[in-house]
Amino acid sequence: MIDGFGTSLSALDAFGTSMAVTANNVANMNTDEFRASDVRLQSGPQDQGVQVAEIRESSTPGPLRQDLRRIENEDGSVSVEPGLIEGSNTDLARETVNIITDQRAFEANAAVVRARDEMTGVLVDRFV
Repeated sequence: MIDGFGTSLSALDAFGTSMAVTANNVANMNTDEFRASDVRLQSGPQDQGVQVAEIRESSTPGPLRQDLRRIENEDGSVSVEPGLIEGSNTDLARETVNIITDQRAFEANAAVVRARDEMTGVLVDRFV
């Protein structure tokens, strides 16, 4: 691979994964009992580029809200009883910051790839 592409391409892949996880969190923010996930990034091999170290599910509890539960009785009848259900633990403010940070990092690495591609094209045109 041409020097300079590998580092930026690995970063594009990592930040793309991070944006997908953030989008999933936001899409499920109103889903009961949903646990948001967080992407942990690390340096790539030989400290070149960025890669996903892990995707970790949050253990923070979501808010409790009242819910009606259907209970089937022994005689086959159905009754409804109030109860509590845990909502999603997605924090929209945190997710907004994550998506903006990832987007800017993605754009910066895409600009590096574009610039390197243009430079390679100029060199090829010059020697052909």
